Amino acid sequence: MSQKIAPVELTLEEPVEHDGKTFDKLTFARKRKVRDLVAADDYKSILQKTGAVYASMAGVPAEVIFDLNADDYAALEEQVAPLMGKSWEDVKMSLVTEEAMNYGLREGIQAEMARRAQNSD
Repeated sequence: MSQKIAPVELTLEEPVEHDGKTFDKLTFARKRKVRDLVAADDYKSILQKTGAVYASMAGVPAEVIFDLNADDYAALEEQVAPLMGKSWEDVKMSLVTEEAMNYGLREGIQAEMARRAQNSD
């Protein structure tokens, strides 16, 4: 049985205004789910996809995450990491790989993945 993880409440250094509402806190009350990954499907870049996942988890529009300042975004990534699951780095790497391949960088990505596989042995 999985261990219950406490919700993460992130108080923003710089509140975000969106659709007439001020967001000064974001609450992440559960672990990442498949529906959060599905929420990222409409976006192209890795940052947009990642932001969409965080937005889905917090129940806010993606634009709220996109409008965070860099320090708030870094705090979000650090504090929400326990809710992302064991494979989050793998998910992010696959999104980066997909994006890189869209830009014709397939060979470089394949070489890097092979190098990492050798180093993990």
